Amino acid sequence: MKSKGLLIEFMMVFFVVTACITMLSGFLGMFFFPKEQLGYEAFLTPPLFGFLSALSGLVTKSRKELTIKQMLFREFLQLLLIETMVFGANYIVGVIFEPKVSITLACSIAIIFVLVYVVMWLNDQQSAMLFNEKLKEFQKDVEQTRCVNVRQ
Repeated sequence: MKSKGLLIEFMMVFFVVTACITMLSGFLGMFFFPKEQLGYEAFLTPPLFGFLSALSGLVTKSRKELTIKQMLFREFLQLLLIETMVFGANYIVGVIFEPKVSITLACSIAIIFVLVYVVMWLNDQQSAMLFNEKLKEFQKDVEQTRCVNVRQ
């Protein structure tokens, strides 16, 4: 993939992950910590996790085409990296969750991970359909040009 395509994919993953993390933080915070008040520095956490999550996508990149098994393994490895990053970052700043919160957070991260891949797949599918439509138009134009050239 060219660097421009890789950058666009990275940015798309970043924004989707950041939006999902922001919503997840709000919902989990309201549910588990309704009395907790956060400072403005809390707004920096979702983009940081979004950036690191998008960066962890490098695990799935390969110069050669991967088998489905290899790709699934790499995606699982990426999910583990993201889970470790989130729990590790919280541990570093002194936040330790009760088991119920930890399980909910881990499952929520996995759901966001799947949601990001679904959004990316839908975007890729739409791009492929648009590309195929343009290709059909181009082939039709080429065919018409051939017909005109044959008649002359």
